[in-house]
Amino acid sequence: MGTVKDIKKNEYCDEVLAEVAYMIQSVHDLREMLGKAYGKDTRLFHEHDRHLVDLAEYLDWKLQILTTACPFEWKGLGPDVESTVSVGQAETIPGRDFSGGYLGG
Repeated sequence: MGTVKDIKKNEYCDEVLAEVAYMIQSVHDLREMLGKAYGKDTRLFHEHDRHLVDLAEYLDWKLQILTTACPFEWKGLGPDVESTVSVGQAETIPGRDFSGGYLGG
């Protein structure tokens, strides 16, 4: 059973996760809005999109840093968040199969 201090830490960590994740989602929503408003082939789109992507990546990086200070037993997932991921089958490319690794020399 957790102490009051642990519960407050967990609540803080939940709040940080929720708020910063919301900020990241808002930045992605702005990218979609930008594409619809100006078109994805325009110069303005490319200039702004680059900065929005940087902002989303920066927020994600900071979120990772902030959540490392959370207690070990903190799950970081609410009841509405799925804890499993579904990944599709790897794409197969016809032709020669070779590795891009070290080829000698």
